[in-house]
Amino acid sequence: MKLTRNDLRKILNDFNSLSNRLLQTNFDDYKTVLARFVRFITDTEVINDYIVSCGECTQNMEEEFKAVRSMQAIFELGDTDEEEVRNVYAILKYAVDNGISIPHGVALSYSHSRKFQDSLKEFNERVTMILIRHIENYVTKIGIDMGLDDKVVYNITLKDGQVNIANDNAVINATNNVTQLDMDKLTALLADIRKQSDDCNLSDDDKESIESSLSVITDEAKNTTPRKQHLKLAIGALQAIKGSAEFGAAVVALYQFLQPFI
Repeated sequence: MKLTRNDLRKILNDFNSLSNRLLQTNFDDYKTVLARFVRFITDTEVINDYIVSCGECTQNMEEEFKAVRSMQAIFELGDTDEEEVRNVYAILKYAVDNGISIPHGVALSYSHSRKFQDSLKEFNERVTMILIRHIENYVTKIGIDMGLDDKVVYNITLKDGQVNIANDNAVINATNNVTQLDMDKLTALLADIRKQSDDCNLSDDDKESIESSLSVITDEAKNTTPRKQHLKLAIGALQAIKGSAEFGAAVVALYQFLQPFI
């Protein structure tokens, strides 16, 4: 496939926006939003090629769903990144293709709460977010390898799970020259998240989670080399909170700002 850096940035932006909406949507709307999400990752070549490269799911989805909906089991996702990608994708696609409402049955096996929204949140954290994180990491790494020139067209090939990115028949080695966060910009982004969260009717647990996540990000920003995993976990916790559209947009802006560091 041929992509410019700008093409990839747009794909990642659209993916982040749709992922954020999926994780925060009301359970009554989940089936519709999930269908859009699955269609997007299936129709977006760079993402679909990655999923295909992870192999084909060998599980019997009909039997898996039957067991999970009976609340006797949860989905087996696998032990490797590749297994997680292909299995979670297969789960979500099977639900979409067969008109299955995950909140009204499947998700109940993932929570002690009998509230649909609570159960859906647990399902998203333990299943959906796994696929989202793998795709984010994959596409972001491609973006790093492609460099910063939006005008150059890159040929991207995927073979045996290895990404090859070339320009004028030359392989581009990944480099990352970003070493320090813009603290003024970060402070403004964190302040916006706090402002938007104050305008939402959030639970005490969600408010505590927000403050904890922002504290982690602030602490890591002070380090010469912020720890990627800590930033990822903090961003993931913020993305999992169902707030207003403005709150979601503020989280997306923070995620995009921190991308070079995670």
